[in-house]
Amino acid sequence: MRKVAMSHLIKTIALTCALSTTAWVYGSDCAKHGDIQNIGNRSVSGKIWGILPNFVSFEREIALGAQVAAQFEQTARLIDDPVVSDYVDRVGQNIVKHSDAKVPFHIKVVDTDEVNAFAFPGGYFYVNKGLLLAADNEAELAGVMSHEIAHVTARHATERMSKAQYLQLAAIPALFIGGYWTQMAIQNGLGLGINLELLGVTRESEREADTLGLQYLWNSGYDPNSFVSFFEKLQEQEKSKPGKLAGFFRTHPYTLNRIASALDDQRCLPEKDNYVLDTSEFSRVKARLQAIDNAQRAEATAGATDQKKPTLKRRTNTDDGSDGGDTSGTGDDGQQEKKRPTLKRPGDTPPTPPPQD
Repeated sequence: MRKVAMSHLIKTIALTCALSTTAWVYGSDCAKHGDIQNIGNRSVSGKIWGILPNFVSFEREIALGAQVAAQFEQTARLIDDPVVSDYVDRVGQNIVKHSDAKVPFHIKVVDTDEVNAFAFPGGYFYVNKGLLLAADNEAELAGVMSHEIAHVTARHATERMSKAQYLQLAAIPALFIGGYWTQMAIQNGLGLGINLELLGVTRESEREADTLGLQYLWNSGYDPNSFVSFFEKLQEQEKSKPGKLAGFFRTHPYTLNRIASALDDQRCLPEKDNYVLDTSEFSRVKARLQAIDNAQRAEATAGATDQKKPTLKRRTNTDDGSDGGDTSGTGDDGQQEKKRPTLKRPGDTPPTPPPQD
């Protein structure tokens, strides 16, 4: 009975893996998360493969995110300027308010030039300084932030953890079913399934975060085309200077149809009369951040220049109290004092010592 049950579990997981991949390739983008009128009152995380629950509770997810965030902040350098950090937090919290978030968000700015943003499980969200400086307007900044918020609302990190656990559980019967070659075939098949599924989840999660992120961007009042335009701009910069934006494309992998799919997602959104593209506050904060960055670079350059300046080194006394010259007498502290140098001419006679008592 146990063998039959475990065999059924293997078949169920294999079938759901195939169905999830097929749905990702052929499914209608407008059909998935199409109920945009219910943003904030719907569940977008769903079940694992549509039938199995997520192993990780919201409480555990928040605790996990807090632990990872604390470790990250031990080595990361954060922007502590209140004008910059408060502005980024307000932009992000506004998007969170217009999203499907079920956890509170903690948003901070990292002092690094890398153009990127990332979110840990449980709503611990970090925006790099380089992203603010690379964005041309507030809508572009909000577009990337919406994408990262979508990863948290869809619970992609804990979804991957749960899928890995389910696949590991399904691999257990392979140790007990059939002979050696049967075991090897099952294990190799499951191993292939694990690798393909985990890669598929990464690809699928990026696609889903694009869809949800555009919806949150639209629901927050921003121009949804700003996400696509920013992505295209970075793509052109990467072509002209390969490797400059490697960090961004490492965490946001590019596929040939990604921009086309994002444009399809935009067509699923109802038109609005007005969209927010930029604000004067974004321009002020970006200029302030650029000034802070320039000041830091100037200070670092000045420090490096000071280290290279020549310095006058004076000869110091040796360990035996002598500097290689004449000494005379002792001071009040019992240490020898240097004799002042005098000009000596030929024929000079040495001074007569005082009479002894």
